[in-house]
Amino acid sequence: MEFGLFSNNRRPDRSLGEAWDRDIFEIVAADKLGFQEAWISEHQTPAELIISKAAAQTSRIRLGAGVRPLGYYHPLQIALEANAADQITHGRYMLGIGHGFHARQMEWRGRDPADTRAMVEASARLILKLWNSDGPVDYDGPYWTGKQMILQCPPVQKPHPPMAIACINTLGSVQLAGALNLIVLTGDFIPLARLKLFGDTLVAAQIAAGHNPSRKMIRSTRVIYVAENDKQAREDMRESYEATIKWEIENTPHHQVERIPPGGSLRDITYDYLVDTGNLFIGGPETVRKRVEHHFEASGGFGVMNFHAGRDYATPEKLARSMKLFMDEVAPKIRHLDPDAGAARAAAE
Repeated sequence: MEFGLFSNNRRPDRSLGEAWDRDIFEIVAADKLGFQEAWISEHQTPAELIISKAAAQTSRIRLGAGVRPLGYYHPLQIALEANAADQITHGRYMLGIGHGFHARQMEWRGRDPADTRAMVEASARLILKLWNSDGPVDYDGPYWTGKQMILQCPPVQKPHPPMAIACINTLGSVQLAGALNLIVLTGDFIPLARLKLFGDTLVAAQIAAGHNPSRKMIRSTRVIYVAENDKQAREDMRESYEATIKWEIENTPHHQVERIPPGGSLRDITYDYLVDTGNLFIGGPETVRKRVEHHFEASGGFGVMNFHAGRDYATPEKLARSMKLFMDEVAPKIRHLDPDAGAARAAAE
């Protein structure tokens, strides 16, 4: 298992410039501690702009768009910008793709929101064709056209940067990931049972497409915070996460709706309930280790455990301390976890 960040910028009490600076502070801290990757959400602007600044302040961590809504852009432009980001990061870039959240953002661009899913698949296939082609590409599809298209800016990584797709509710994106051999990105609010289903579906689709099956392609995300002991960790995060719950219920209730207590409503979600039920991995090193291990086993396993980031959790200094405690005291005890170990043993037998 490796470790990363999913930087889902939501800092409503700050200017965007200050918010992005704080996101980059977290990414820089993760880079110094040996985190493998950081995915940066596209909300107000393409993630590649933030990635370009983060790349100049980091040296090892891989930087991914989390994610580009493919219906907004011509696939040629996505591929060109991906290659440019791969050059700027010296081969550390990853392209994350997805549908986007709000139908109105498709309407702003003169697109029909009903076409979103079909556009994602068509665009992903064309991007891969552009990346893998030895010559100019002609395309006359239902959503875009292009003649003699070439990528004037080549990538550093060969044959191209890794591609990931966001998978939230339905199995269609997971099946596409398996067919095209893509990384699977999942959010911090996805229930364990669905994460398990995603993994099973991914492996089946990989096998059907002739790829080597591997759950290592899955990225799982959770709110993770480590302090010296459970009490300190819980209190460090209390004020900030109670504010997060309130903001999300008002603005993005889909982030919390599946955390509703049995028989309750959104208003019954409390910080202590989320900590006690393991929705949030908050505690001392041993508690967090047990949370991650249970999450890994119950889900069937995954390749990277992402910290949910890009929020004003605790304070910047405490978050940096939390990441250090995790990498010093938790990571060494769980890094050996391999979601494909059982399959490999079975194949050997």
